[in-house]
Amino acid sequence: QEAVGTMSLEGTEEIQEGASGEGDGFEGGDEEKETTEKGAKDTPHYKLMVLLEEELPECHRRETTDDLAEKFCVNHGSSKNSRKRLSRTLFLVPRTRLDLLPQYARLAATLDRVYKDICPPLVGELEKQFYGLAKFKKNQNLEARLKNARFLAELTKFRVAPPIIAFRCMKTCLDDFAGYNIDVLCCLLEFCGRYLFRTKHTFSRLSNLLETMMRLRKARNLDPRSIALIDSAFFMVKPPERAKRQVKVLPPLEAYIKYVLMVKLVPEEAVVELVTKQLLRLPWNSPTEICGELVAKYMVKACYKGRYMAVGAVSQVAAGLRRSHPEIHVRLTDSVLEGLERALEEPALRDQQRTVSLVRLLGELYASSLVSTSVVFDMLYHFVDFGHEVPEALRQASSGAAALQTSLPTISQPIKEDEELEADETDGAAAIVPVGVSQYSKYDPRVPSLIDPPTSVLRIKLVCTLLDVSGQFLAIGSNLAKLQRFMTRFQRYLFTKPILPAEIEFGILDTFDSLESRLKDQSKKDERTPGAGKEFVRYSSWFDAHNATTAAEETEALLLARAKSKLIAKGGSGEPGTDEPDDGDSMSEMEEEEDYDADVQSACSSAGADVVSASDDSESRSDGESDSDDEDGSDTDDSEELSDEYCSESDSGTDDTHETDVDDIDEEEMDEEAVQAAYTLQLEAEIFDREVRKLTMEALEKGKSAARVNVSKTADTMVHASNVVAKRPDGVPGGEDPVASRSLVGDGSGVSFKLLKRGHRGRVEVRDLVVPAETNLARQAGRHDDEAARERDLLKARVLQYEAESSELYSGNVYMDQTKLQVIRNRPLSMEDIDRNFGTTGGGSSSGGGE
Repeated sequence: QEAVGTMSLEGTEEIQEGASGEGDGFEGGDEEKETTEKGAKDTPHYKLMVLLEEELPECHRRETTDDLAEKFCVNHGSSKNSRKRLSRTLFLVPRTRLDLLPQYARLAATLDRVYKDICPPLVGELEKQFYGLAKFKKNQNLEARLKNARFLAELTKFRVAPPIIAFRCMKTCLDDFAGYNIDVLCCLLEFCGRYLFRTKHTFSRLSNLLETMMRLRKARNLDPRSIALIDSAFFMVKPPERAKRQVKVLPPLEAYIKYVLMVKLVPEEAVVELVTKQLLRLPWNSPTEICGELVAKYMVKACYKGRYMAVGAVSQVAAGLRRSHPEIHVRLTDSVLEGLERALEEPALRDQQRTVSLVRLLGELYASSLVSTSVVFDMLYHFVDFGHEVPEALRQASSGAAALQTSLPTISQPIKEDEELEADETDGAAAIVPVGVSQYSKYDPRVPSLIDPPTSVLRIKLVCTLLDVSGQFLAIGSNLAKLQRFMTRFQRYLFTKPILPAEIEFGILDTFDSLESRLKDQSKKDERTPGAGKEFVRYSSWFDAHNATTAAEETEALLLARAKSKLIAKGGSGEPGTDEPDDGDSMSEMEEEEDYDADVQSACSSAGADVVSASDDSESRSDGESDSDDEDGSDTDDSEELSDEYCSESDSGTDDTHETDVDDIDEEEMDEEAVQAAYTLQLEAEIFDREVRKLTMEALEKGKSAARVNVSKTADTMVHASNVVAKRPDGVPGGEDPVASRSLVGDGSGVSFKLLKRGHRGRVEVRDLVVPAETNLARQAGRHDDEAARERDLLKARVLQYEAESSELYSGNVYMDQTKLQVIRNRPLSMEDIDRNFGTTGGGSSSGGGE
């Protein structure tokens, strides 16, 4: 047993060794195969196989086909067997791969110029196949026949197959014009019929074939499908005659302007300068040519019909024409705004690109300083608000407190999948609560609009485009606060859109990033810029953006109401919101208006009191006095004392009431009057200096106008009424109306003006013109004449005061007043002056010493 066991163990070891030996042999065989495969991949035969079986069926583009042709010529073109294999591979194209036929025909035409033994065998095999497939009347394969016919047609177009082969195939189909032959004939006509019809030496023969085909169509009773195929093939070869499009013949000037702006203009500095010079040479002064209208018209067309990048060049050309022809940028701006308004009122998908071009042009015009900032902000707000006006009924319905707490109607709490609405909740529907809007809001994006549905993103694209162009100029200086308010409203508008496309969302983010980068750059340049270095607030919810927008609208509405009340008050009484004088301002106004009619003054003051009582936000100190003004009468006398106190007290009352009020003035009011009097003197001195300079400049301007040689030109400034209106007579009392004291011309009363008119040979003629005293022109003339009279009186008083002070210089010792020494330091002294000032004592002592 032990011997048998040892033999078995030895046997197993030998078997394992043999197996391992065999395994070693197999491993060596795999290595040999790998080396042989590597060597086979480098052979030309393997490369040709890869090119024909893998790369050739994947050529779908012209570039790929040309690369394959070049690779075959370089690596395999010298081998005859390779050329035969290529010709055979092109012939055996799969019948379902009709998309490869044009590329195969291109490859064959390219190689036929180098190797003449590739295309003839291919064309011969295709022709034999065509006739072979046409012999079988039963069990025909239509796909194979259509593939064969199309391949022949493609080779015919590339001039690889002669046209006679295509005509033979067509003649064969016409001889048996039925069944699949109709499909094959139509396929040949669709893919090479137009080429043969447009070629001179094949035109007549193909025309005869078409006539024969159409006669057979009429003679035979064909099915509708065959009739449709025949008609389609016929019109593919010979399209129906259409009326020639009439080309509009433009006048030479208009054609040249169109060429310069729409063809020649490109965004290059040299080209822009050249185009500007060419436009300046146009006949602008010709009455028969409308150059301004034509230039503006084709500038707009160059933006939305030409190149999008040429918009900036158009704005530069308009800026170059601004100084010499300012009508261009006015017409251009008007056309742009009109086009944008039309796009918002009638939005159409086909006009969106044109609208974007117009918005970009508006931004470029603003960058070129041709459009004001207010126009840009107005258009930004118009993009967001147009069509979303809040109806008055909605504002009244949402005035309750419950409505003000309502948010967007589309926002609601989600319902979990496991939960279900109870029957009671579904049956008893709650009353519809109106959407809450602010009482100061005129627009709300939640208001539905047909021209701006929730899925429309055109306005967002317009806002982003305008901000991308002009945002770098708006995010600086005083415009920063306005831009911040608009961005808040814009974000509220964005929250009303349920979904935004990816490109629009990225455009919005890019707009915010560019504006914030502009803020950072501005903060680096000037740290003192208000708001520099700050970022635009990005709100996370619609509610936050809505609250910020309504707060801004409320503030703006209050400021507008206050400004309006101040404007009305200022037009009525001269001081908005107050009935008391403010330091010297009211005193100066009283002095300027002391000759006004008392009735006019009382009417103005009562109008101002009514405005003040209607405004709750004006100063509180005017409330009590305005009430007293409304209660008192208005039967005042025409006295100077009453006119001096019409701003601080009521303008109504009798002389007795006025005397009682004067007796009640205390010492503090007297001190205030002294301060006001001193301030009035200071104002008079400033007015005197200003008027002296004014008179000097007026005399200088009159001298310049008189020295002009060309008298046919109109003077730059007309003569003011104060130069021709007579001065007030001395007998006229101060309280009367200055207009009433004028001389009367004719039967009625009025103010006489002198009208200067150019007469014969340029002579100046003076004519009298009478204006009624009730008109504003007469009142302004009277007011200006009163001011001139006061100036003359003030000048006269100053001259008299100066003479009085100068006379005092000759009495007393001049060394007692050092200030007067500067006045007389250059005056020659006489012996009488020396004796009067220094006496004779000095002279006597000197004479005594001499004696």
